[in-house]
Amino acid sequence: MIRERRGVVQSLVTALVTKPFMLLSGISGSGKTQLARRIAAGIAAGMPEDGKFTGLSYSSEGSAQAFKMTLAKNGIVPDILGEDGSEYIDIREPDDVLSEAELQNSNINDVMKYRVAFLPVRPDWTDPQKIWGYYNPLTGLYYPTAATLVAMHAYLEFLAYGDAAPRHFIILDELNLARVEYYLADILSLMECPTTIHQDSIIMGELSAVHPFNRPLWTVSAPKSEIGKEDSVHEQLYIGKMDKSWTLAYHYLSAANSGMMLKKMSVNLEDVINGADWHRVIPPRISFTPNLTIIGTVNVDETTFSFSPKVLDRAFVMEFNEMDYERVCHDWPGFEDAKPALMTMHRILRPENLHFGYRTVREILDYLTQAQSNWTAQGDFCMASKILPKLRGGEDKLGSILPVFLAFAITDEHDFAKLHEIATDLVADILDARQMPGILKRLNRPAAAYPLTADKLFRMTRQLLETGLASFF
Repeated sequence: MIRERRGVVQSLVTALVTKPFMLLSGISGSGKTQLARRIAAGIAAGMPEDGKFTGLSYSSEGSAQAFKMTLAKNGIVPDILGEDGSEYIDIREPDDVLSEAELQNSNINDVMKYRVAFLPVRPDWTDPQKIWGYYNPLTGLYYPTAATLVAMHAYLEFLAYGDAAPRHFIILDELNLARVEYYLADILSLMECPTTIHQDSIIMGELSAVHPFNRPLWTVSAPKSEIGKEDSVHEQLYIGKMDKSWTLAYHYLSAANSGMMLKKMSVNLEDVINGADWHRVIPPRISFTPNLTIIGTVNVDETTFSFSPKVLDRAFVMEFNEMDYERVCHDWPGFEDAKPALMTMHRILRPENLHFGYRTVREILDYLTQAQSNWTAQGDFCMASKILPKLRGGEDKLGSILPVFLAFAITDEHDFAKLHEIATDLVADILDARQMPGILKRLNRPAAAYPLTADKLFRMTRQLLETGLASFF
């Protein structure tokens, strides 16, 4: 499980209900992706009924309070309804809530498959095809992504349940590794004009092309005996033989225009025609529905792109930069042993936003466990291999960081007044071309407290003073 402040989780859930686009920004390893996945899973699963997850929220409402009560009652965030917003609470995943037998007997895997899509964004994403998938003319089949299936399922369940429809999520991990305005352009426009329901009518929202044909296409999971047959599912849709509700719903996506008012039908997702389920055919166009939400995780550094006003205007943004190791990691094996060093390093690095997230703490503690050792014996390697590699920049960013960090690596001193005093003398030593042996001798130390770390920091500090830039590599 992971931990986060109750107020942050409550605000996140409220924002997800208010606007279907959420950006989670912060340092790497702060828990953004895991938080998004668990909250999405808890809301998408909904309340269990007879051991199955219906996806319907508490009281069958689509309000923020209903979703908070759903997360509390299905055990994903059991303490979300408290009043102390600064208290750290547990955010669980289904494996933490259900026993192995309950997991095997539940439908949680199907729920996650069709209601939550997770897509790691790559730098080469430049068009909507990366979200929706592609048609292969050599096979005659369409290859959808998980996002395509989730968007289609959201559309069908919205027609079935209306405003009480289960929530669906598309999670885009590191979404600004590519230009968001390029590959997400269609969705950004669709979410401003979604398909809605008014009494007994469907009012079609904006439609975006998924493939170039005017009829649904088979996917790779379609039964080979049906492909190309006149009475197959997508051919029935094409020639108008629509005797099942979900095929009519797909026909609306094929033939309707934006703003058109159509008759609402009762959708049964269990319907099967010729052995082909709803997810085995992909209509030519897609529409955004109110029960579909996009969550993107964001890291801001030289490898990522900034956001245009068009993107930011459509999203709620939540930042995760405050790390409280003591309140989050206090019961992790080995934390008390490593705590003084971790807290001191955090205090050194935090002013320039170079501090590390909970993932780094977890991996350091896991390393100590695997080594069957302690911080005193293994801390030097952990610092040199997990903390230092991310340090890079100019005088403005590292000038106040490296000398103090070097003072800590040499002395293992935790008093900041003393560390800054030592750091001032270290800068003078380096400017005087004094080497590490001479520095250690002046400090009356036979060796540095953390030799590997101290040696690397000495060379980085010297590089910074000589060139104005420094990096680990």
